Amino acid sequence: MAQHRDIPLNLITGFLGVGKTTAIRHLLAQRPEGEHWAVLVNEFGEIGVDGGLLADTGVALEEIPGGCLCCVSAQMFTVGLNRLIRSQKPDRILIEPTGLGHPAQIIRTLTEPPYAGVLDLRATVTLMDARHLASPRHREHPTWQDQIALADVLLANKADLYSEDDRETLHAYVAAMPSPRPLVVETTQARIEREWLDRPRLERGGALFPEARAFLDAATESTDHDHDHDHDHAAPAADEWVTIDTRGDGYIGRSWLMPEGQVVDHATLARLVDTFTGDRLKGLVATDQGWHRINRVDGHGGLEPMAAPNTPLRPRIEAILPESDTAALDALARTLDAARTPNP
Repeated sequence: MAQHRDIPLNLITGFLGVGKTTAIRHLLAQRPEGEHWAVLVNEFGEIGVDGGLLADTGVALEEIPGGCLCCVSAQMFTVGLNRLIRSQKPDRILIEPTGLGHPAQIIRTLTEPPYAGVLDLRATVTLMDARHLASPRHREHPTWQDQIALADVLLANKADLYSEDDRETLHAYVAAMPSPRPLVVETTQARIEREWLDRPRLERGGALFPEARAFLDAATESTDHDHDHDHDHAAPAADEWVTIDTRGDGYIGRSWLMPEGQVVDHATLARLVDTFTGDRLKGLVATDQGWHRINRVDGHGGLEPMAAPNTPLRPRIEAILPESDTAALDALARTLDAARTPNP
């Protein structure tokens, strides 16, 4: 890759469902005329959904499903990134790690050989939901903490949903952050300004913060750091319903890949989405009332009509819940099975 030099690159990080993909869509709409951008998307589940949400943006896209880039997907990450660099020769690369992915290892990979000099790592943008500051399950999660601690730009998204207590808690949290502090912006609908991508990376004394160093030390000793993924990448038959589970960091993800042409009953699917109580439910589904996106986070959001894909696409859904909620996951699976309509 010696002919490729100093390609600007940004990480767009954040916990489950905070709006990373939406932020990337905003950024892609602002790319300068004539610039060719590329996006690498990593998902916790084995069946990619976010790539489908970006398919109409006209950018080069590489998907890496099946776990965070810092561990089991590390080799696929470098292969996918190398392919983007060599085949697309992009003017900028955006990387969206899974919401359960630790950014420290990714940053180390991107700033060491063979990428040193090839990539110019610029500001890391982290999205957060300030309402999570009142949630011990989020605030005490080491990945949540580390994503924020490594931010050069911190976007407090969904600000229109904050109470005064949420906002006061956010301001106190930011005031208590060690120096140097990131640029902190309250925003809605994941709105983001392109010029923030070129803000300088914060100088943190030449070393990552203690939690990140501890993570990297642990990752050196053990490559799984509490991840359990089933990687059977044989191509599934086109007429099969495929269900794959992924576990890690206290969460379970279940992905469904449906046969091409499968239609789901809209009313049943709407009830399924509205009653889902897990952390994240997303998907691209053909219903008897047309194609719909599923976008539900922490009890908010639902079905959104969308244009039919330009190229054949197998419908897909991904649910992410705490591992303790397996009963809710099984109930979801039964409801989804009941929503099937006979294929034509």
